[in-house]
Amino acid sequence: MLAKTLKRAGFGFLLGVFVCDLIVILTMKDSPVPQSLIETAGSLRAAMIIQTAASGIYGALCMGTVGLYEIERWPMMLSSALHCLIAILPYVPLSLLLGWSEKASDVLIMAGFQFAAYVTVWFIMYMKYRSEVKKLNEIQKNRPSGDNSVSRL
Repeated sequence: MLAKTLKRAGFGFLLGVFVCDLIVILTMKDSPVPQSLIETAGSLRAAMIIQTAASGIYGALCMGTVGLYEIERWPMMLSSALHCLIAILPYVPLSLLLGWSEKASDVLIMAGFQFAAYVTVWFIMYMKYRSEVKKLNEIQKNRPSGDNSVSRL
């Protein structure tokens, strides 16, 4: 389990850096990092290193905690809620500290979009699993009582 989590976290680190760099490329005006971060870090190079490391760590955190969904004794709602909190709560201060957003209202709007995405995915997965359970229950109901064989779907 630990090896799987570390692999996911490593992939998440790379994914976090990639997504951050992609956003920089698509939205860059004068500098690849916000001016406020350059001033805080002391130089463009230091600011880029901080931004790259922070986005990688954030990605590792988000991907590394996907294993919460594999804890079978937990309801999907609990796993989703914990993963959602782990993903959204660090985003708020990180975005403000790194200067990704200048206003707290912008950060809260983005956190709201993230939350809406979680709710949407949870609802879709819930409906999918509910449908599968109904199908399995129907198969079980229609099977003769003495028949213990497993049929292929």
